[in-house]
Amino acid sequence: MQILQDDLISAVSSSASHLSATYPIGNVQDDIPSLPYICNATTCTITLTVSSGMQALFLSGLQADSATVQLVTSTDDSGQIDINTTPYSSLAELATGSSQRISPEWFSFTVATAANTISSPYAGGTISEYTQGPTTLVLAGNLTLAADLVLTDSANSIQRISTGAALTAATVTLTLTTSTDRKDSPVSGNAIYQWDQSSGVAGRFEDSAGAAVNLNNFANVMIGSICTIGGTDYQVAKIIGDGTGASDVELSGSASDATVSAIKHPIKLGIARAGSVLNIENPQLGLSRNFTDYSVRRPLLNGGYSETQRNVCKGFNVSAMLSDTNAQNFEGFYRAFRSKPFPAIIAEGFDSARNENTRMAGFYYLRSAPSMAYATHSGSATQTEFQIHEVI
Repeated sequence: MQILQDDLISAVSSSASHLSATYPIGNVQDDIPSLPYICNATTCTITLTVSSGMQALFLSGLQADSATVQLVTSTDDSGQIDINTTPYSSLAELATGSSQRISPEWFSFTVATAANTISSPYAGGTISEYTQGPTTLVLAGNLTLAADLVLTDSANSIQRISTGAALTAATVTLTLTTSTDRKDSPVSGNAIYQWDQSSGVAGRFEDSAGAAVNLNNFANVMIGSICTIGGTDYQVAKIIGDGTGASDVELSGSASDATVSAIKHPIKLGIARAGSVLNIENPQLGLSRNFTDYSVRRPLLNGGYSETQRNVCKGFNVSAMLSDTNAQNFEGFYRAFRSKPFPAIIAEGFDSARNENTRMAGFYYLRSAPSMAYATHSGSATQTEFQIHEVI
């Protein structure tokens, strides 16, 4: 189990601006994943300046169609890694109220010797992902990449591993893009065909028959969605209710009645953390995972039923046998954080198909103080029990 116990990010910036003053880039450093940074463009580069000692990077509340993270340290070591942008599962899970559509992700890093060394000019052929070479490469023949090419004048590359080593001061660059048209991809109901302006920035989306589109059912229009209306891009700034009222949707600018040619998801990021890691023993066999469903359920007096879908958060009941040193370190962590949320990966060391970097990672808080009991007469092992719950 790994806990990100401090935040070494000293500065954060973005190559693009934000949807509004409510969603600035500084939001990624608060404790509220549901109040994200929302970019006002289809491509965005977020730069994190990280002090020496980083062992892991944690991202939560991401929304993008493609994403990469690149690290460059003060000693010129570098590496590039793809970020998971796969939605949780089926379209049904993306319905109204699900503020997070992509799993949180945990990255641990190490510095390793580059696999290959090339010189310029390069005669041609296939090269692999981590390559030492000049920062400018002259090609004298065809070049085939086996994966992402990272050129660095250092002999070392930064690679992703299960348990990371501390890096020197680093710059972390997140490159995020949105490109997929969602206007013809409703969870249920009809596709979006046109924008019907009420007045100014207000209006609603309609299908090809002129009927209002219920955005709760459609589920692929959200705050920040980038809509191409009459050849011009606008962002959704406000949605009232299900969006079917004549002026229930507000855009970032005034758009006249016109055909909608594309609707793309916004680029969003809720939480970014980079820091040192407290490594403690994995939970014992029998670790239980549970879910809290915040949906509203209303049994009606006539026997009917009304419901409104809301977020689902995961939680864990943890029982772990800790060494005396780790028990003391965990106690110190608890005393420092108490009710404050923190990134963690609950269990590590699964085979690759178990995806612990997304399934076990999250932005958690301790429901109550942990309990500890000596498991040996010498006090060398401590049975530790605690409950941990996700914040989204």
